[in-house]
Amino acid sequence: MRSFLIAALTLLLITACGPRWYYHHLDWMIPWYVDDYLALDSGQRSEFERRLAIQLNWHCRTQLTEYATFLKSVSRDFQTPDTTVTREQFVYYLQSLSQYWKDLMAQIGPDVADIVITASDDQIDELFRNIEKENLERQRIYVDPPKREILQNRTDRMVERLERWIGTLTDTQYDAVQQWSRNMGATTDQWLANRRRTQQAFRKLMATRTVDPAFKEKFTALLVSPEVLRTKAYQTQLDRNIALMLNLLTDIEKTLTDAQRSHLLAYLESLAEDFDVLACEIPPKDAQ
Repeated sequence: MRSFLIAALTLLLITACGPRWYYHHLDWMIPWYVDDYLALDSGQRSEFERRLAIQLNWHCRTQLTEYATFLKSVSRDFQTPDTTVTREQFVYYLQSLSQYWKDLMAQIGPDVADIVITASDDQIDELFRNIEKENLERQRIYVDPPKREILQNRTDRMVERLERWIGTLTDTQYDAVQQWSRNMGATTDQWLANRRRTQQAFRKLMATRTVDPAFKEKFTALLVSPEVLRTKAYQTQLDRNIALMLNLLTDIEKTLTDAQRSHLLAYLESLAEDFDVLACEIPPKDAQ
């Protein structure tokens, strides 16, 4: 399950890595990711690659232009220095990205479920052993270090992400990121617990893959809406974290320098152009 989520994430989040090169190589990159978690037999691999080609074609024809349009809309919001981008607009950006993710999960879910149905018990065990290895590695990096180190590492990661979009931060902006990290506190243990809880739900569901006629629908529904598994306490913490993130983004936006705004607009324009170039032409209906 995790391997297929990584494949989907690759499709949606390639904006962070340079879309043009990566997108043209997803047909071999995604199977390579899958191999890290699950060894498919020849029949499964052939079927996986066949379905992957269809899904990549769907994504290219139907999603990339939407991504480009979204990025152009965001760019327009940041065009005028005298106009502040509101918290509500940042909420809209977040909701839009979440919906793109859900649309992708809804599209690929049935195909992923069909592949899972063909998996042996040994393959399922292998998949979740590898997932747990990754959990332990994430625990080592994000949970086990002293609190001060966790907060500083979080600050460093956020600075790196922001600087990709707007260039070098000012001292005031860096201080805002540090304050955001302190306000977040040490919450990575709850994040990891939720991750494991979700994985166990998938494993329990996969145990019914050959006997439950509704398996495909249930599997896809869980891919689309894993938030249904969150505990009330974790959802409360997550809502608080999102609010803190929105506060940080609005604070950063208010302090953008002219150079940072230009950097952001150029980056948004470049990404939108990449998606426009990558988008496949949709053939006329009589040619489909």
